[in-house]
Amino acid sequence: MIYICYGITKSASTFLYQLTEEVFRAAGRPVVRLTPPFVAGVLDNYFNIIDDDLLDRIDDHTGGADIVLKTHGPPRGRVADLVASGRVLASASIRDPREIALSMVDHGARARRWRSTPFSEFETLTDTLNSLDVQIDIFQEWAAIDRVAVISYNEICYDTAKVTSTIADQLKVEVEADQVLAAFKDKRIIGQFSKGKALRYSEMSAADQAVFFDRYASIYAAFSFDTENARLIAAAADQASQALRPAGEIMQHLTYLRRRFMLWRQGRSPADQPKRRS
Repeated sequence: MIYICYGITKSASTFLYQLTEEVFRAAGRPVVRLTPPFVAGVLDNYFNIIDDDLLDRIDDHTGGADIVLKTHGPPRGRVADLVASGRVLASASIRDPREIALSMVDHGARARRWRSTPFSEFETLTDTLNSLDVQIDIFQEWAAIDRVAVISYNEICYDTAKVTSTIADQLKVEVEADQVLAAFKDKRIIGQFSKGKALRYSEMSAADQAVFFDRYASIYAAFSFDTENARLIAAAADQASQALRPAGEIMQHLTYLRRRFMLWRQGRSPADQPKRRS
């Protein structure tokens, strides 16, 4: 079974990807981790673009084994039909555009401080708008596909057990949420988190928020981003003890190393290796 995790940037998409793999494992279904040169990285089965030709090549390479793919790109070819028919499973993560923009600006400041290229162009909220336009269009392509589970940032971060159940329902398996979440007891192994603050759009001025409400009116009309748990955490006197910790550039690199170590420690069992059909 192929499962595709699409995520708009800064929507906890890496955590959702890791969570999805862990649900497979908790159900007794090991997942395949692709290696270079099939994919460029070693931590994620990430692809910029996913189409049916890629899915066919992956299915042949793995012998039809369970695998989770991650992307920020659009569905291409017959991917929408494959997902709508249930032959491929998929989720799409989304976040309040105001918070995505704030996180992109944070990342931009960090990138410039460390003289890194990705995200360095984002200095102000206005700088994020064109990128957000493109990404929201891609999100809407995924969200429009039947059977795609649309999951918000606040659900991923603050209603994680519920998200675990959503994924398990898609897989038609039963798992214990506590068993899945135990894999993330050390939140430092969760990839790509920045500030992790609940409802951080409150940092924005009313005038700036109005720009986002106007520009992305259709998204705000279609989706409710706040959750009860996120509101409770945001109202707490000290979010630090409940929310995911802020992560600067050094912390991001340490997280990367921790994730590599976890993969090495887990080892690669025979079930994790690509299988050739006889």
